[in-house]
Amino acid sequence: MEEQDKTRWFGISALVCVVLMVIATFADLAISNTVIDYGSWFGTFFQTFGEFPVYFVYIISGEIAMTYAWRKKARPLFAGSLALGGFVLTAWQTKQYVNEEGSYIAAIQSNLKNGKPIGMANSDSAAGALPVAANITVTLILLVVISILVQLWLAKKSDAQIAQLMLVAVFATATAWFASQANATLKQDWGRVRPYELNKAQSDFTSWLHPNGITGHKSFPSGHTMAATLAIVLSWFATGKARQRWFVFGILWGALVGLSRVRIGAHFFSDVTFSFFLTALIIYIFAELITYLINKREAILQ
Repeated sequence: MEEQDKTRWFGISALVCVVLMVIATFADLAISNTVIDYGSWFGTFFQTFGEFPVYFVYIISGEIAMTYAWRKKARPLFAGSLALGGFVLTAWQTKQYVNEEGSYIAAIQSNLKNGKPIGMANSDSAAGALPVAANITVTLILLVVISILVQLWLAKKSDAQIAQLMLVAVFATATAWFASQANATLKQDWGRVRPYELNKAQSDFTSWLHPNGITGHKSFPSGHTMAATLAIVLSWFATGKARQRWFVFGILWGALVGLSRVRIGAHFFSDVTFSFFLTALIIYIFAELITYLINKREAILQ
């Protein structure tokens, strides 16, 4: 994309963000009171499965590190260290993903058993978990399946392509980590009560413009929306039309997860809007950095 096009799209995105945040400033509570449905299957589905992109960014990056290490086996100390690190990252994030899914699945089962709305869940602490044996089994199966699929994809790549993917993996991991840390820090410092945590009179509602400090509440900004919007980063690993499709998918997935969080009563409209555009900004900055480094690397090789 030409620089002029980037500038135009950046300006349009910034304008949309400002307009939506202004609307949220005055209508946050009214929007939530209108659309909340704790029994929403739409909200429950994206609450359960919406966060996969942040885990997959790490998992794919770990797989790429292992492949790059194998092709650099002539340097055993470096290759061994990188391969171990890549495996630990992949295995750890696979386990974290299964833990996340297990928690929400257990919450669904508990809600159905106790006659509660299906989408009721505690977003700030584990509401339950899969049995240990089931957790380990699912983790191992998922790890093996993902590793096979990713390695089959990487096997078709040349050494030069793997080297470039290794650079992408480093920046993709940094992007996911930075976005997660920024989101977690703001959550803690803003201390905003979630819609489902409001008292009966809703007197504890606060505007997104009002940081409350550390209160234990973590509504602003939305972690699910951040994790979902990182699907855009998955486009970095693709080329051609596949890259474009993953990019569009990332935008749509982030938006759908954001809307689902408002529907299920886990976040206000401002929480998901701010999270979406903040994550997109972080992705843009790292994308520009990696594009610069790749272009510089190609110029040196020529």
